[in-house]
Amino acid sequence: MDFAGHYLLCSFVDLLARANSPLSLYLNRRQNVVMRAEALEKLVNKPVKDTYGRYVGFVVGFSVDTSGDLKSVGVDTGNGEFTEFPNERIVSTADGFVVIPSWKVECESLGKEMEGVRRRAKALQELAREGEVPRTLFDEMMGRYQDEAGKIQGSYKSLAEGMVVRIGELEGQKESLDKFLVNVKVQFRAGEIDEAAFKVAAESCQAMQTRNSQEMSELTKMLKAATEPLAPEPTQKPQPQQVAPVQKVAQATAQ
Repeated sequence: MDFAGHYLLCSFVDLLARANSPLSLYLNRRQNVVMRAEALEKLVNKPVKDTYGRYVGFVVGFSVDTSGDLKSVGVDTGNGEFTEFPNERIVSTADGFVVIPSWKVECESLGKEMEGVRRRAKALQELAREGEVPRTLFDEMMGRYQDEAGKIQGSYKSLAEGMVVRIGELEGQKESLDKFLVNVKVQFRAGEIDEAAFKVAAESCQAMQTRNSQEMSELTKMLKAATEPLAPEPTQKPQPQQVAPVQKVAQATAQ
């Protein structure tokens, strides 16, 4: 290799070394952080809705960690009230952000844990029915799974109480909307409001009822799923008894 080729090779190696140096990696990471922060800043004043399409407020700012990843979103929820939502409850969309209800995030987390315990309990039961698990070991492992399920349900108890309160709130809102819609119908029939005003009111009430019904359905479903016990204990098939060699000989002689 001539001098020029050797020089180019050394320069290339040196460039690679500098590109992967701690300083270079740090500068690149800081640049990515700035880029991500700038992208987040563009979402300030964007509307925030919940998973059912109901308006929550608008974005006032963000909190990010040292890597530039989103930690939380600050939202003006109206009437001078401010709420900070953690990143696990936030989903970014083209139109803004969507806030996931806290009960839904916690329920899904506990639900995954419970489903894992149920799957293992079911697998253990199937093995027991096939005679693959000794009775003493089956009792020990099933007891362990039942203890884990009990702890999960214990963690779920306070959450379930809050969910029941939320269901009560939704039922109260349904009753209020029904009364309001009936009053609007009476006013329309009496000629006190025109058809255009009636349609706007009726459609708005129907949209609110639909969204509330969706949340009510999910709440009821999750309450039921999280409180279901583990599957009933199976009856283990007895292990086939081994015939002793002496007994085999005696049986053959008798025949």
